[in-house]
Amino acid sequence: MGRKKLFSLIEIAVAMAVAAIGVAAIMALLPIAVKSTSDSVGDTLAADAANTVIAQLDRAAWEHFEWIQNLKTTKPAYFGETKAREYAGMTMGAESYRIEPATGLSDGHFAFLFGPPNEAADFAAEVICWKELDSALRLTSMNPKTGRTTTFPVSSIKHPETGKQPYVRVYVEITWPIAKPYKKGSGANASFPRQSRIFVREYLDPSYYKPVN
Repeated sequence: MGRKKLFSLIEIAVAMAVAAIGVAAIMALLPIAVKSTSDSVGDTLAADAANTVIAQLDRAAWEHFEWIQNLKTTKPAYFGETKAREYAGMTMGAESYRIEPATGLSDGHFAFLFGPPNEAADFAAEVICWKELDSALRLTSMNPKTGRTTTFPVSSIKHPETGKQPYVRVYVEITWPIAKPYKKGSGANASFPRQSRIFVREYLDPSYYKPVN
């Protein structure tokens, strides 16, 4: 019987090198897969946050229209990192969402938190609301008899009692994450990658609505 031929050290080294290259390629894909999953979850939670925030704004526009009228016409600056971390680390209350600070809705700038009741928030986003400059907002009306259209600035319309503009266009920006993930330190909160979504809502003073019999 002939001697069984064994693998040489060179062959073993080459095989290990090929295997290492394959493992390294697979490992390189893992962060991409994790980030893709994280982004997908973030997008879903951001959409849920947007729906909830806009529902809150719609309610505020109906019950406290002066909040909408008093929004700033310039986009506020983001939270500093210290304040952002404070909000992001909060524990939820009895509901699945939380607005911090509590007065933020009327100020148009707040942190919106999602998570299990009475536990740490799973998702924290910064919400900034501002209205379009009155003089830049224009409406178009059509004469039903002649079919002609007329464009005019909304600022020319005033509420007969309050003297304020009854029609407001609001921009809602939802940005996340609001604090540097897995990292401590100081610095500008906007210095790390964020994702943002901007929504537009238009509101009319509820006193302009007429009941339908």
